[in-house]
Amino acid sequence: MDVRERNTFKQIIQGMAANSLRSIAFAHKQLSEEQYEDGKEEKGLKEDSLTLLGIVGIKDPCRPGVKKVVDDCQHAGVNIKMISGDKVFTARAITIECGILNPGAENINGAVVEGEEFRNYWYIKEAG
Repeated sequence: MDVRERNTFKQIIQGMAANSLRSIAFAHKQLSEEQYEDGKEEKGLKEDSLTLLGIVGIKDPCRPGVKKVVDDCQHAGVNIKMISGDKVFTARAITIECGILNPGAENINGAVVEGEEFRNYWYIKEAG
C-alpha cells in the first residue's frame, strides 16, 4: 500500500470514528503448504504482504436512558467527564450522542479524557 492509499484509508477510518463507529480491517495472506506447516508453532501471522479485504464500522450506541441521566446531572450542576480508551474522534462523537457535549462544540478538552492520560493522573498523584 503506498502513502496515498494509506492516507485514504486513514481518512475513511477517521470519518467512521467521527460518527462513533469502531473500525475493523479484514485482510488475508496467501500461504504455501510449507509456510503453513512452518508457522504452526507461531502464535500470530506476520503483518507483511497482507491483502486488505475491507474495513467495517461497528456502532456501539449509548444505552437507553444515558442521555436523560446526563441531562439530569448537568441540570443538578454536575460537571461530566468521559474517560475513554477510544480515539479522540470516536470519543467526541460518543459524548455528543450521550449529551455530554453539544453537536456544535469544537473543543472537547476537559469533556473527554483518554485512558492513558487518566492513568498518568494516578501515577503523578502516587509519585507526588
